[in-house]
Amino acid sequence: MDVLAVSFLTATIIAYILIAYRARATSTEEFYVAARRVSPLRNGMATAADWMSGASFISMAGAVAILGYDASVFLIGWSLSYVLLAMLVAPFLRSYGKYTIPDFFEDRYYSKTARLFAVIMLYVVSLTYLTGQLLGVGIVLSRAFGVDATIMTLIAPLLVILYSSLGGMKSITWTQVAQYIVLITAYWIPIVLISHLWHPIPHIAYGQHVEKVDEIVEQLKGHAWTEPFWRPYASGTGQLNWVLSTLALMLGTMGLPHVLMRFYTVPSVRDARKSVAWSLLFISLLYLTAPVYAALAGEKEYQLTALVKSMDGQPFDAVKQKLMSISWVRKWMEAGLIKLVDENGDGVFEYGKDVFSIHKDIAVLGLPDMYGLGPVIASIILVGGISAALSTADGLILAMTTAATRDIYKSIINPRASEKKELMIARISMVSIAFISGLLAYLMAANPVIKAYIAKTVAWAFAFAASTLTPAMLLGLHWKRATKEGAIAGMLAGLIVAVPYVVGVSLGYMSPVSIAGQKIGTIAWGVIGFLVNLIVNIVVSLATSEPPRQVQELVERIRVPVRTESAATVAARGATDEEARAA
Repeated sequence: MDVLAVSFLTATIIAYILIAYRARATSTEEFYVAARRVSPLRNGMATAADWMSGASFISMAGAVAILGYDASVFLIGWSLSYVLLAMLVAPFLRSYGKYTIPDFFEDRYYSKTARLFAVIMLYVVSLTYLTGQLLGVGIVLSRAFGVDATIMTLIAPLLVILYSSLGGMKSITWTQVAQYIVLITAYWIPIVLISHLWHPIPHIAYGQHVEKVDEIVEQLKGHAWTEPFWRPYASGTGQLNWVLSTLALMLGTMGLPHVLMRFYTVPSVRDARKSVAWSLLFISLLYLTAPVYAALAGEKEYQLTALVKSMDGQPFDAVKQKLMSISWVRKWMEAGLIKLVDENGDGVFEYGKDVFSIHKDIAVLGLPDMYGLGPVIASIILVGGISAALSTADGLILAMTTAATRDIYKSIINPRASEKKELMIARISMVSIAFISGLLAYLMAANPVIKAYIAKTVAWAFAFAASTLTPAMLLGLHWKRATKEGAIAGMLAGLIVAVPYVVGVSLGYMSPVSIAGQKIGTIAWGVIGFLVNLIVNIVVSLATSEPPRQVQELVERIRVPVRTESAATVAARGATDEEARAA
């Protein structure tokens, strides 16, 4: 057990609990939307923390370090997605008001059935996403405690519910602001401290490391690290898979409930636009830094691979002893994220037959160990990693809790429930969801077939969002003719197309579909699900009766940047007092 790392992590969790307690909610409006009083700057930081999950902080650079150019789908897809979000969704959703995404679906599609289907899709997306975050928390805890990461995923939900259950969106917003400051500081410190990158900006001085990685990978695999489209990832291959994967991440962003909820918390439509701009700025500080991590960590990881390959044919115990003599390698072998296994038990190491693997998620967390930056810096980056994973886990659990409480219990089961009763049900739901997701994370981490790393697991959530919620969201905001029958049929079709394919291919029950000789991976398949959903929605909508007049007027109203309707009309649809006075 790393006592210093455990101390840092414990102090950080206690600080988040205190912040959450000080900002705890006392009403349902504070619990769901922080009373709509969050400033654009603060919402931008909270949204960035909500967005930059364990996938961005822990896993993205690691995926690039191992996969090279082909993993740039994460950098490009997750960056450009916020441009689409700002243009097509965020301001219009805030103009609509209310509390939740299923709220929007019920009003826009004039049907409680549409609301129920939106809740189902929300759970499919959010549980997948949350599983990835708990994998990240498990990895951080495994490094600190020296215990296998698979076991630590069962502990991860406890940390989330310690403070997220206190105050809903109000407390989560304040903790996410703190978490963003911690995670971005922790992300920048190691690369700045690596002296030979200080010129003074590391981002313009890491080319020498790219050249070294290229040279080593060329010797090991016959391809340069920076050469595109030759590595399989997420069960897909080729340029078409790369393009579709990037597009799937962009489309999926517009259907992520925990991100969309944040735009209900600001006072006005203008503030929603501003908060997206701030979010993109804060996000870019990490995304522009990830390639530096990838080059630095990739150099060390491929050097280790070359060393292991050079010991082919030596006694297995001698190879293992050699690896354990390297301090940074020993720490991650103890955590179960660098593995060396004698497959046939003959006591002789055979490269390519016996198991040697480096988990994709150790690049960032392991960088201080790789470059000898010391235990303090290693502990700081562990704190950043757990902050990133927890900040997103907060938002996801709140999104699912809100769906269970407001969209099912309050809307369908007990419409007359008091605020006190509603808050009690919300907290019970939050605890239940945390434990269910923890179990799913454990099962995924323990499955040797899936071989999940955080970025891939989270990307599946984007594929599911693109296949289910995004088309209904876009058509609902921008096409008056979209009907409840079209939305429901589209979501159901997208779900049927996406989930069996991702699960079946990941578990090896089916082979990936090939188009023009290129395999379409589980992430890229989100575009196929999106197109099926979109086409079904449009066809069924045109084949059914058009929406009621008031619904069509709603679509017209939320798309107008400057409204001229009466204050009574604005207030009637749940807007803020500031908007009502402006109208």
